[in-house]
Amino acid sequence: MKLKNFLVGVAVVSSFFSFAQEETEQERECKRNRFLAGEALKVQNYKEASMYYIKGEKICGGYDKANYDRLLGSLQLAINAETDPAKQIKYIDTVLIYYKKGEALGFVDQTTAIVRGIYHLQATTPNPQRADTLMKQGIEFEGLKTNEAYVQYYYQNLYVLYANAQADKKSSYKKRLITEYFNLSKLISDAKMSVKTQESMTQYFNDAVKTCADILPELNEFMRTLPKDKEAKKVTVNNFLSVLDTKGCTTAKEYYMLTDTLIAIDPSAGAFIAKAKMLRSQKKYSDAIAAFRQAKSMSSDEAQKEEIEYNIALTQFDMDSYKAAYATAMGVGGKFKSDALSIAARCVYNTAMSCGVSTFERKCNYYYAAELADRAGDSRTANSARGNFPSGSEIFDEGKAKGQSVSLSCWGVSVTIK
Repeated sequence: MKLKNFLVGVAVVSSFFSFAQEETEQERECKRNRFLAGEALKVQNYKEASMYYIKGEKICGGYDKANYDRLLGSLQLAINAETDPAKQIKYIDTVLIYYKKGEALGFVDQTTAIVRGIYHLQATTPNPQRADTLMKQGIEFEGLKTNEAYVQYYYQNLYVLYANAQADKKSSYKKRLITEYFNLSKLISDAKMSVKTQESMTQYFNDAVKTCADILPELNEFMRTLPKDKEAKKVTVNNFLSVLDTKGCTTAKEYYMLTDTLIAIDPSAGAFIAKAKMLRSQKKYSDAIAAFRQAKSMSSDEAQKEEIEYNIALTQFDMDSYKAAYATAMGVGGKFKSDALSIAARCVYNTAMSCGVSTFERKCNYYYAAELADRAGDSRTANSARGNFPSGSEIFDEGKAKGQSVSLSCWGVSVTIK
């Protein structure tokens, strides 16, 4: 071997040993623990992997983002794999410690916000306020990709915060329950989440917002903070009108303000339906019917038109225009058909004793009322009508018999004597 090549080889070996000697015991232990953690992950021993990553983090004097991600990931896997509730909570307490460290170093972002929020609810010492902040951020970040279970957790926790709040905080939490109900309802609809998720949220909402008195005090502030964007403003006003309608607040001046606002920004069928309902609640029946008809003329949705016709029949019934209400109700189809038949049955029932030339003929109207009520599934009206059927002696005195047909002049139908 030439002397020159020999000297080069010696230099390389010397350099290697010099480098190896420069690695400290701490550095070797740091690498060893990270290596052992990785080996434990390969065989899905998440408890051991977490232990080595935690030891390594201490020995190494902290981790970079990649290693913090591995540490947090192993702890999450350990939480999911643990079947002992007490041990699982300890792992949750631990992962929150390292999430806090990761946040301080800028290694944690919104992608884990919802999960962190839920861990704060499950920890030995739950922190619902921190959970609320994180889950809200996470749902805003995830948008349509949000797991629907997280929507339920978030709204339930918000309700708990409201229920446990001191008097001076309760109003702000209630306002958030109302606002978030609308926001999350839109998310549930847009993301095509299950009906169960909406029902769960509605249950908490209705428990907090029970009457007009619960919701109206929040309305003035709400009106001052309506979105500037026209579409967002329209959706928000429609949502609030829907809630006021459900809670029976249609006679309130606030409902009138909202309908006027809606018509101003969106003179649509929906806006005039809201106005019509308000007018009906104020017993301004003729004006209400006119508004309903205006709404129908603007609508291209057949289902909405059926709903409008049903509401017209209901308004006519409220103003004791039974013949008109009957005629309108009998023309209603779709999902409101049964409700409309119930109105028709009550129209026949209410006018029975003023329609016919004899008591027997007048009482025969109750046959028709019962028939309509049965078709509507309205057992109360049907039973009341049956209680007024002609008696056996009245049928005999009329020279009639059961099974015979009788024409009802007022309604243009025939019924069978029972």
